[in-house]
Amino acid sequence: MHWVKTSTLILAFIPLLATAAEVEISNAWLKESIPGSENGAGYFTISNTGTKTITVVGANTDASRAVEVHQHILRDGMMRMRRVPELNIEAGKTIVFQPGGYHLMLFGVKKAFKPGDQVEFELHFSDGDSVSFDAEVKTIR
Repeated sequence: MHWVKTSTLILAFIPLLATAAEVEISNAWLKESIPGSENGAGYFTISNTGTKTITVVGANTDASRAVEVHQHILRDGMMRMRRVPELNIEAGKTIVFQPGGYHLMLFGVKKAFKPGDQVEFELHFSDGDSVSFDAEVKTIR
């Protein structure tokens, strides 16, 4: 009886471990800081290599006070930015975070980003899992 409870407990955690193994992050980079600005933007490519939809629900880094997933959208002839609280990525799909589209918006950058710096991020998913990756700071010129 004790063995059944233990194996049930182990099986309950298997779905939590699946997301990180089914996500590929590549081409991660940040824009160098604009003098006088306390905000920043990060970009990367995320691929869902699994068989089920995954949902990004947030991100964080020690390099800023807060991080949010944002998207630029064209509304009434104006480009606007909006927070994306949940981003679904279907099985087998890839989303490119890039200028003018999805991006990580960093608020309260603690130290100006300079070209060549490396910044570590953690991306969070709706199943409670997360994945870490490094992004290199690139020049804006």
